[in-house]
Amino acid sequence: MWNPSKKIRTISNKILLVIFTLTSIFHVLALLQIVPYKYLWGGRLQSLEEMYVMESISLLANLFFVYCSYIYLQYLNKGLVPIWIRLVFGFIAAIFFLNTLGNLIAVTDLETLLATPVTAFLSVVSFTLVPKYENQTSEL
Repeated sequence: MWNPSKKIRTISNKILLVIFTLTSIFHVLALLQIVPYKYLWGGRLQSLEEMYVMESISLLANLFFVYCSYIYLQYLNKGLVPIWIRLVFGFIAAIFFLNTLGNLIAVTDLETLLATPVTAFLSVVSFTLVPKYENQTSEL
């Protein structure tokens, strides 16, 4: 079974931490209406109120992802990542996989062309954090 090394997990985790942080900033910009809502959610939002609800949920989810990435890194540095946090990243990976499928059928070309590769990448990177990890110390 594939078991990424601590180095790969650390890099994956830091990538996720940066992307989730940047995405959180994007959602704040959307809530401030700096990003027009017609470009969000596959072009399917019908009103500002709908945008506020959906973007608030997205922002909270991304802040949760930032927190989980931070916690994962703490456990990784201690040498043992518990199953609950690995399951969270399995859930995150599944969400991004489903989001990728949704982006493929988005109304706006921008979302299809820009968001699809990003969410596919996030799904793959998140899956690297799911396999069991215990710090393997080699005996000489």
